[in-house]
Amino acid sequence: MISDPFLKWAATVAFLVTAVFWLARAGSRSASVAGRFTGALHVVMSLAMLTMVWPNLPGVTATVGMTVFGVAAAVFVALLGTRREHRVENGYHALMMATMVWMYAVMDPSIVGGVHSMSGGGSMDMGGGMTMSMPMSTTMHLPGWAGYLDLAIGLVYLGFAAAWVAYAYHEAHAHDRAHRLTGAMQAVMAVATAAMFLSYTG
Repeated sequence: MISDPFLKWAATVAFLVTAVFWLARAGSRSASVAGRFTGALHVVMSLAMLTMVWPNLPGVTATVGMTVFGVAAAVFVALLGTRREHRVENGYHALMMATMVWMYAVMDPSIVGGVHSMSGGGSMDMGGGMTMSMPMSTTMHLPGWAGYLDLAIGLVYLGFAAAWVAYAYHEAHAHDRAHRLTGAMQAVMAVATAAMFLSYTG
């Protein structure tokens, strides 16, 4: 879980913005069936990430999350093997869904062998007979191999973000607003996802 307040709110804004963008794309009259499916999955992924940024929000169990995104990954793998067009996008989306499966696994200590520990809490003397209660915080301690895998995935997503920016402003798409906006939103989502994985390295 992201502990830094600035990064936490930055990730929150990023996932809210991408959820709204992909919801609009999925609901567009001109969207294809594949476009609606992809857009809907991006919305689900953004909302799922929000529940991970803010654990007090209602979410789903690790089993449900892993099943949903596992099926989605399988669909994109099937599209990758049966359709010649959009292979790069389908491969990227298959990887996105697979890493979401892993993210849910990381959040469940019983799956990867992590340990939740509580810190903070108690109260602080403010003087004059006044005390202020301190909130408890939860920290996830992962096995070394899982932390290194999260680090690798986070760095890969940063690479994806750079690639999406390059795609958005490639000369062939320099004057295409739709391509620029899509590339920008993909980059924002990739950076926010990278921040999530990099926060789960310990």
